[in-house]
Amino acid sequence: MLKQRIITALLLLPLAIVFLFYPSLQNFSFILVAVFALLAWEWSGLLETNSAIVKYGFVAGALAIVGFFCYQLFDMGFYESPNHIFLQKAGIGLLDFYPFKALMVGALLWVLAFVLVLMFPKGTKLWTRGAALRMLFGWVMLASAWLAVVMIRSSQYETDANYGGFLLLLMFLIIWGADVGAYFAGKTFGKHKLSPVVSPNKTWEGFFGGLILSLMVAYGLATYIGMPLPLKFFVPFVLILGIVSVIGDLFVSMLKRQAKVKDTSNILPGHGGILDRLDSTLSVAPFFVILLLLLKGGF
Repeated sequence: MLKQRIITALLLLPLAIVFLFYPSLQNFSFILVAVFALLAWEWSGLLETNSAIVKYGFVAGALAIVGFFCYQLFDMGFYESPNHIFLQKAGIGLLDFYPFKALMVGALLWVLAFVLVLMFPKGTKLWTRGAALRMLFGWVMLASAWLAVVMIRSSQYETDANYGGFLLLLMFLIIWGADVGAYFAGKTFGKHKLSPVVSPNKTWEGFFGGLILSLMVAYGLATYIGMPLPLKFFVPFVLILGIVSVIGDLFVSMLKRQAKVKDTSNILPGHGGILDRLDSTLSVAPFFVILLLLLKGGF
C-alpha cells in the first residue's frame, strides 16, 4: 500500500506543480472549479443517502455557490488586476471586504467541526437526522476553500505571477509535512492515541512529529522564496495551520466513519479519493488567508 501511495504521489507531483504555476489566474480558477466538482461528488457519498436527487442536488448547489464567487470576482475586475482590490480596500478593515466575509464563515464552521469531532460519537443526532446539515457543511467548506485557494494564487500576481503559486506550494508543504511526519513518527514512536474513536491510527507522538516536519519543510521553502512573515509570526503561523490540517483530516474521517466508507472514491490508487487527499486543504486554505491578513495586513 505504501509503495502504491508513493508511486501515485510521484506521478501526480509534476501535474500539481504545472497546475500551480502554468495557467493564468483566470484559467487556474476555472480548472479549480472542475476539481471542486469532483470533491463535491465525493462529499455527496458522505450524506448517507441513496437518493440521486439529493446527491446531484448537493453537487449542483456546490457548483452554483462556487460559480457565484467566480462571477463576483470577475465582476470586481479581480482577474484583470487582482492586487488593486487589496490596495483599494486597505483602509476600511479587511473584514468589511466581501470575499473575506465568506472566508470567516468557513473558518467559523471549521471551529464547529472541531467541536463535533471532540464530541463524537456523542452528539451525532445533531447532524445525522437527514443530510441537510452535512450538505450545508459541505457547501460552505468547499466554497470557502475554493475562494481561499484563488486568493492565495492571486498574491502579488501583477508583479510576480509565480509568487502565489509558491505560496500555495508553501501551504501544501505544511499540510504534507504534517501528514508525512505524523505517519512516520506515529509508526516509530506512537503509543498514545490522539482520537481513538474517530481515527484509531493517529497518535499524539505522530501529531507532534508532523508539526515538527511541517515547520522544517515550510521554513525551507519560505527561506527560498522570501519569508512571507517575520520569523516570530511565521513559526506560530505554520504550527496553527498544522493543527488545522489535522482537524480537517479528523472531520472528514468522522464523516466517513459515520457513513461506513473507507475512502471517498478509488480515483487515486493507494490514496482513495481526491477528498481523502485534500480534506486538510479544505480546512487550512481559509485560515491561511485569514492569518496572513491578520499578521501581515495583506498579501
